[in-house]
Amino acid sequence: MRDYFADDLLLIMPTTHSPGVRLSGEVVSSHRGPLALALTDQTQAGDPGRARADEILIDLTGVRYLANSGLETLIAFAVHLQPPQCLVVRATADLNLHDRIAARGWDRIETLRLEDVSCA
Repeated sequence: MRDYFADDLLLIMPTTHSPGVRLSGEVVSSHRGPLALALTDQTQAGDPGRARADEILIDLTGVRYLANSGLETLIAFAVHLQPPQCLVVRATADLNLHDRIAARGWDRIETLRLEDVSCA
């Protein structure tokens, strides 16, 4: 990944301790491309010593708004992973991800796991 992506609404940074990205701000439809690129970069074994990651983390704890198009981008990424790979989505309850994902039947996707984090 190019270290980070930033515009007036969103900041995307790589996580420091595991393969993945951390987002801060608001995710709108124009962020589909940068988000997909950031996630895809995390699945690539860029150097020969780096093994393929089984868990790719997307930390949404700093996100105030996640448009449906951003959620669809995450789902499309998760669907294309091959087990044991899994997209781990960490978010606060404010984004209502469990209900939004269950309403579309996406809660049955084997390569997607949600982690709730308290706002404290």
